[in-house]
Amino acid sequence: MGDDGQTGGHISVTVHESSCSRVFLFPGVSGMIAKSGKKGEFTMTASFHTYELPEYQTKALEKAGITAPSPIQEAAIPLILEGRDVVGKSRTGTGKTLAYLLPQLAKIEADKRALQVLILAPTRELTMQIEGAIKQYTEGSEIRALALVGGGNIDRQIDKLKEKPHIVVGTPGRIKEILGRKKMKVHEVKSITIDEVDQMLELGSLKDVGEIVKSTMRDRQLLFFSATVSDEAKKIAKDWMRDPVFLETEAGSMIGKIEHVYFSTGKQDKPDTLRRLVRAYDVNRAMVFVNENKGLMWLVSEMRKLGLTAEGLSGEAAKIQREQAMSGFRDGKFQLLITTDVGARGLDVEGVTHVFHYDPAIDPEHYVHRAGRTGRGTQSGVSVSILTPDEKFIVKKFEKALDLRIFSKGLEQGKIVTRRPGATPRPAAATGPKKGKSNPNKGKRK
Repeated sequence: MGDDGQTGGHISVTVHESSCSRVFLFPGVSGMIAKSGKKGEFTMTASFHTYELPEYQTKALEKAGITAPSPIQEAAIPLILEGRDVVGKSRTGTGKTLAYLLPQLAKIEADKRALQVLILAPTRELTMQIEGAIKQYTEGSEIRALALVGGGNIDRQIDKLKEKPHIVVGTPGRIKEILGRKKMKVHEVKSITIDEVDQMLELGSLKDVGEIVKSTMRDRQLLFFSATVSDEAKKIAKDWMRDPVFLETEAGSMIGKIEHVYFSTGKQDKPDTLRRLVRAYDVNRAMVFVNENKGLMWLVSEMRKLGLTAEGLSGEAAKIQREQAMSGFRDGKFQLLITTDVGARGLDVEGVTHVFHYDPAIDPEHYVHRAGRTGRGTQSGVSVSILTPDEKFIVKKFEKALDLRIFSKGLEQGKIVTRRPGATPRPAAATGPKKGKSNPNKGKRK
């Protein structure tokens, strides 16, 4: 299970009332959601026993070593158990999946042979990860689950539906296709979750999602969960949901576990600067982000020429290519997975210690998605931006938008050094031989 970072303790909870919903901000670690709708500070403690979850769930949590809910979990779980529509915003690695999964599973009537919970995910990888979590947290119960994704044999998937699963998780395109064939009954679905709603928007899947939602009963529960929630996603939530509750963990929560740094270098020297940084940080497993597919395989080739082990994963990769790349990365067969924002959608890999922004993220939301690939759960991580002088303006932009500090660092004799505040960073000049041509990546995103 990937997104299950857990910590426990006390928390101050600030409750804000807006014209249409309540917003709960969680600046600390763990604590129980405030019951009051008035502004104020509350310090409480919580455990999973607070929610009276089924015994099979508490046993699964104990087996996984999870003893206390994360902030997003203790905010969301009681509301979902009450039947409220919820929009949950919390960065990757904070336990979003369990935040919506545990209460929905708890409400399933296992003796009824009917589909009761539907979860929509933007990618095959995320779908399969959620299915794995469902299996893990329903062990010992009578709950049946099924994953429906594109690329799989649709006739076999339809046959599996005859076994009357209680919960289905899948990609919008495949679920819409099966609904179009009238092979899946959704009239008894009590709860629908849209996971990574902003990614759904970016991938153009919201039209399919809307049609799926409309095919269910009007009184069903609707949940949105995502690392980022755009204004467009908020508008959709208000249109589709009944008196939605918006939950948000502070953006600044990234500061504690992830070190945010940048290095200045010339454009032609970026490949060798990346090589030197991988050596200096002694990286075993890292993700490297570029902004377009065109420059991706070029950079993979350059890293190999410079003595590093690397593989590429683009948004256009075939299913088998994605599976091979992800399997090799998880097994530690290579150091660097070089990918685009679209190519990395839905990926969840433990033990990523560093994220390198070879090309700067196009906006703060994409920066959050990228940086969140490291520092998962209780682990620490480093988010490293490699910037030309013309790209350095994004540092202040992201610092302001995300309320965090991105520190200037340098490379001197193979070691990482901190630049003093206000100093102009010297470009991290390449020390190795120049190989290949300059990166054709122009900083655009496909």
